[in-house]
Formats: sequence, C-alpha cells, structure tokens
Amino acid sequence: MKNWYLIQSKPRQEDTAVQNLENQRYTVFHPKASIKGKIVSLFPRYLFVQLDNESQDWSPIRSTTGVLNFVRFGLEFAKVPDQIVNLIKAQQQQTTDKIIDLSKFHKDDKVEILSGPFKGQKAIFSSYNADERVIVLLKMLNNRQKIIFDSSELVAI
Repeated sequence: MKNWYLIQSKPRQEDTAVQNLENQRYTVFHPKASIKGKIVSLFPRYLFVQLDNESQDWSPIRSTTGVLNFVRFGLEFAKVPDQIVNLIKAQQQQTTDKIIDLSKFHKDDKVEILSGPFKGQKAIFSSYNADERVIVLLKMLNNRQKIIFDSSELVAI
C-alpha cells in the first residue's frame, strides 16, 4: 500500500534531493510557489515522498544526496494522509497568492487607514498576525497603540 512520508532535506538542497530521488524512481512532491519571479519552497527543507510499504526499498533514501533523514515521531516515520497532500497540491496557487499579499507591507512602513473610525489616520506597520490580519502602531493620546486591521483596510504611503 502506498503512503506519503515526510523527508527533511539538507539546508537549501531540496531541489538536489528531489532530482536524486526521482532518478531512483521515487515519487516526490515538493510544494513550491513563484513569488516576484522567484521560485521558493512552501515548506523549506521538507519533501513528501510516496512509498509502497510492501514492495519498495527505502534504504537508499537516507543516503541520497540532498536528503538529511525521514521525519519521525518516536520510532514511526511521519506518514502524511493522501488528503493532506492532495489539499496542498490543490491550494498551492492560493497559498502563493496569500504569501504575495502578506509581503505587501514591511516592518516600519507608513500606512494610511482607509475605513472605519480611524479612516485617514496615519500609522506604522508592525507585523502580520496568524489570522492574516495586520498589526499597526497608531499614535493616540501621545502613545503608540497596537491595533489590528484587515490588510485591505490599509494602504502604504
């Protein structure tokens, strides 16, 4: 039965590992995105390899150029359900779009708030949060306060 497993590559050697694994006839998935004309790994140093538990020889994988090791949880190799790999494949482009959107503002950029009670106010971009929203520093009452906005409510100035 074929399953997907997680492999860790050596630093900046994902492409080398993929090429060498494919040369050995392993099925490999390396999620990538094109951002500002540059191809980047969505999961730096991690690859998915599909292996048949019963008929494939796994031993060459660890000594493959570019591969560091299998990811393990205790003594078990990290199995990745087919649904997860299929979801990652299906959403690669959406992930690329989100990464591009999340690179719209950089720390200490000056921004203007476009809507809501703070419309027209100037602020300083601080960071992104886990909910794909942005944190800005807004000067109120002679102090800078952290306030969270949707990125569409801001424009860089």
